[in-house]
Amino acid sequence: MKDKTWSSKQSGKRISSELKDRDSFTTEELKPFLTLPGEAISPVTIRTRLNALKRRGVITPVGRGLYTLKKLYDYTPEIDRSLREVYLALRKRLPLTRICVWKPSWLNEFSLHIVSMQTIAVESERETERAVFELLQETLRKNSSINGIPLLLKPSSEDIDLYVSDQTPAIVVGKLITEAPIRENDGVVVPRLEKMLVDLFSGEPVLEPFGGAEMDRVFRNAFDTYALNVDTIIRYAARRGKRQEMAEYIGYNTFY
Repeated sequence: MKDKTWSSKQSGKRISSELKDRDSFTTEELKPFLTLPGEAISPVTIRTRLNALKRRGVITPVGRGLYTLKKLYDYTPEIDRSLREVYLALRKRLPLTRICVWKPSWLNEFSLHIVSMQTIAVESERETERAVFELLQETLRKNSSINGIPLLLKPSSEDIDLYVSDQTPAIVVGKLITEAPIRENDGVVVPRLEKMLVDLFSGEPVLEPFGGAEMDRVFRNAFDTYALNVDTIIRYAARRGKRQEMAEYIGYNTFY
């Protein structure tokens, strides 16, 4: 009689049935579904079988050794013309500088109260912010269609309140923290959603409209919709001096 072999299809059915009420589970909790009765397998085989389940779409990783059954998607924000023009203008003149651009309004997707501010956030690596700011000043002067748009360098919350309104576009220049989670999307470097969530938690001035009670809703909806890596969130929070607070906040609210 042929020996019974492990099947990702059968294992997936069991996982989907027995863990359907769980928001997340660990590799250790999955081991009974990865092995046959009496079978001793190596860590390499466990990883191979986990990968088979991931390829089949049964489980989705949400952190190191942490998985969910939720059908989550990769976060890919829309890059509009204004954002692309700002990024390409900077990339052309500062090709070796790490830069990312984004819009605080992207978080409207997750909030109850829609923020209509049209701010563009530009972040560049440490000690290049002034050069980016001056280059943008020059670009704004030369382009009549955007001439007169407020341009702020490392603004405080008070500066945002004074100079940025819902009706007027603005460009805000700040520092891109080392090891910040960013990615290229359609030829433009933008922050990953994990970065924006940590920036919100850390009180980034341009994200202040999404603070307070709204922040909980933003986090909940983001975790419910997209495949977020908790390790990435915690690691970046540590770079912002918020590791412990971020870990406690996520754990207390059971976002995953």
